[in-house]
Amino acid sequence: MCGASPDKVEFNDEHVIPRWILRKLDWFDQKITLPNNEKIKYSRYTVPCCVSCNSFLGREIEEGIREAVDGGLESVNKFIVNGGYWNVFLWLSLVFFKTHLKDSSLHKHLDRRKGTEKISDDYNWGFLHHIHCMVRAIQGGVHIQPECFGTLLVLPAKTAEHIENFDYRDVYAANTILLRVGEVAFLAVLDDSCAASNFFSDHSKRLTGALSPLQLREVISHLTLLNLKLKWRPRYYTKAIRGEFFICADLPEKMEINSHSREELGEIIFSNVSEYMEVVESGDLKFTKENVLSGNYHFLFDEKGRFINESMDLKKL
Repeated sequence: MCGASPDKVEFNDEHVIPRWILRKLDWFDQKITLPNNEKIKYSRYTVPCCVSCNSFLGREIEEGIREAVDGGLESVNKFIVNGGYWNVFLWLSLVFFKTHLKDSSLHKHLDRRKGTEKISDDYNWGFLHHIHCMVRAIQGGVHIQPECFGTLLVLPAKTAEHIENFDYRDVYAANTILLRVGEVAFLAVLDDSCAASNFFSDHSKRLTGALSPLQLREVISHLTLLNLKLKWRPRYYTKAIRGEFFICADLPEKMEINSHSREELGEIIFSNVSEYMEVVESGDLKFTKENVLSGNYHFLFDEKGRFINESMDLKKL
């Protein structure tokens, strides 16, 4: 995170999904599916981090968030209202960054005969530059202008014995992230200066109950499409003023969205829910891959635009 070399300072392993979450949910032996379809235990899903940064993050960033999450949704909302929103946003930025940093050590192909490339070989690392700068600002004493704050949603997540109490999903191409812990779901767009939240606000007002895993995956799909379709993007840069450093943003005069089709949204939704569709129990004949892909099937709202309180049962999960 800080750019130090393991040849110069002491390093240890930092869990991509924070250790306190794994401990809270007893999730160390559960497995994450990687982009190459390999499955590894969350306990082994780590990246190298210098001891100084690791200690700082735990003390200054994650401790307050951990305490808030332990108190449930109301506690998290109170934490954010009382000024913790920057900590939550930068924490999600860090988890996103660690996820894709880890890809630089993972093989793209499980069968080495197909090549020895890493998952990250296809990445444009410049695409992650802003997020990396934001993450480094946490410890570097760099000031961040309010215009750099991105979309952040904290939504109630449905809980039940048959629903796993954790979910993680991110979309590298759109810098979007979903992290669900128990009854709390965090969603963010990391480089849109709140544009997606403005365009999604009409939908947000109609979310009148706890969201199922499928519904949360649809929310991140909407945020992903909105960020990808921004007509004029914010421009982020760093400047120095009298020895102090600032991360700044130039915003367009007006935030606009390029036109898009139902099929484009449907394809994103399907990519985010397909793993659930394989195991969900539903008697709805309209619930098909073809209808989801075409944008004709949604999990959030019914035909009259009303929030679906009784979402699909995920008994087999």
